[in-house]
Amino acid sequence: MERLFVYSMEHDRMIRLIWQEEDGKLCQANVKVLAWDGRQVTVAAQRPKRTLTLSAEQILSSDFRKGDEGEG
Repeated sequence: MERLFVYSMEHDRMIRLIWQEEDGKLCQANVKVLAWDGRQVTVAAQRPKRTLTLSAEQILSSDFRKGDEGEG
C-alpha cells in the first residue's frame, strides 16, 4: 500500500482506496494522496468532494485506479 501512496503523491494520480469508518461502515473511493507519514494518510476524494485523514489501521486495501497500470 505504501508504494501506491507514494505513487499517487509523486505522479498526482488517483488510486482506489477501501477503508473502514469508525462506525464499522466500509467505504471505497478513488482518491489522490496528499500526505502519508507512515501512521496516517490524508486523501482528497472526488465524490463527494472532500478531504479525509485516515489512520493506517482503517485502510483495508489500495489499488491502481481502473485503467491505470502505474507506468506514469
